[in-house]
Amino acid sequence: MRSYQELADRWVRGSGGSLNDVDPADPDHVMARVRLSTKEDARAAVEAARSKSAGWGGIPPPRRGGILMKAGELMESAAEELSELLTYEEGKTLPESRAEVARTCALFKFYGAIAYKFGGVALPSSDPNTRIFTAKVPLGVVAVITPWNFPASIPAWKLAPALAAGNAVVFKPATKTPLTGAKMLEALEKAGLPPGVLNMVVGRGGEVGDTIVAHEAVRAVSLTGSTAVGAHVGKVLASKDEMTRMQLELGGKNALVVDSDADLALAADLAVRGAFGLTGQSCTATSRLIVLEKAAGGLKERLLERLKAWKAGPGTQPGVNMGPVVDPDQYRKDLDYIESGKSEGGKLIHGGGATPPGLLIEPTVFDAISPGMRIFDEEVFGPVLSLTEAATFDEALELVNSVGYGHTAGIVSNDNRRINQFIDGAQAGVVKVNKPTVGLELQAPFGGLKKSGAGTWKEMGEGALEFYSTEKTVYLGY
Repeated sequence: MRSYQELADRWVRGSGGSLNDVDPADPDHVMARVRLSTKEDARAAVEAARSKSAGWGGIPPPRRGGILMKAGELMESAAEELSELLTYEEGKTLPESRAEVARTCALFKFYGAIAYKFGGVALPSSDPNTRIFTAKVPLGVVAVITPWNFPASIPAWKLAPALAAGNAVVFKPATKTPLTGAKMLEALEKAGLPPGVLNMVVGRGGEVGDTIVAHEAVRAVSLTGSTAVGAHVGKVLASKDEMTRMQLELGGKNALVVDSDADLALAADLAVRGAFGLTGQSCTATSRLIVLEKAAGGLKERLLERLKAWKAGPGTQPGVNMGPVVDPDQYRKDLDYIESGKSEGGKLIHGGGATPPGLLIEPTVFDAISPGMRIFDEEVFGPVLSLTEAATFDEALELVNSVGYGHTAGIVSNDNRRINQFIDGAQAGVVKVNKPTVGLELQAPFGGLKKSGAGTWKEMGEGALEFYSTEKTVYLGY
């Protein structure tokens, strides 16, 4: 087993206590002992960013973009090393880690390229002796707070546009996955990012996170995390003297509807991939399968047949489809939801147990789940799928919209009328048709509705730079 202590000593060097960064597939494998940041470290990181913001923002956007593109290329050249680290630290399978790393590299190159055209627009004036144009300018210092489930790609889709727009950044990754973030910082440094422009702190959210968010120099906060944490950040920002921009990507309880005329083989494949890929630890995971009664029997048969070959195990092991959950807390939470599904009257039709060693849980499927049950209403964030039958399409759509979340929603159907009704009626930021609820492309905007987001700026796509910049309007008389 590899040690990553040198990487930790270089980048995760707070002045507070320490913790072991362990492999969830083998908790005895300590990858590194990391030093956590304190409130004082967090304040120092904001001040370091403030001292560099003007200089970085004054660099022409194409030069900033060149550094980001170079960083993406460097990560690409070390993709297998980064993928292995990600698997050891977070637990997902090597193929899943390779896909995330490839996306991470593409994100840095994408926003590096967009920086070459980052600017304003010229507008006509009614006065023949006046020119009107706009100029895009950075905000100054921004904070990026990211979770453990995508420790490379989520930071990338925040850091890259923030830096492309000319901001200095304070970056707080999850304490469970600091080494993956450190590896990205290493690539940015090698690519030529000036010291102090990007500052990483690793510590508890209630201590380090609150200190960053509340700092008067921080002009925008982008956070991906739970709905409860998002609400807390909103309260902290509301207490500041000056308005601070907020971008929140929060929890999900995503549904896949299987229509009565659906291709049931495709539906089963999409459900398994969406529910159990990434160990269900994704805000866009398929947590609810809503099936029209006519299709229910055939779908269940195909679903269970596919799960016979679905193998849980260490992410580095060949042939494994699903890795362990991230840590003991999540492990206990998932098992608690499974027990609640049983006690509330759900019918367990597959899995439901733990598979030691490591933090492994079988892919779990419940039938006869209805609104009001915890596993119908609440985000599990683990490999648990609930099935609910609907008598009509209208009832199915109502069930999709009956929860408080609105990240993604999908339908498997060959009925063009129902597909379009679903697109119009689903209360979700992303709608998928004959596709899994998971999987996003970097060039398309992403953001949830209801409790899944703040309803402000979208992430990814070209529009992501709007959150990290502001616009001046210039009237030039001559």
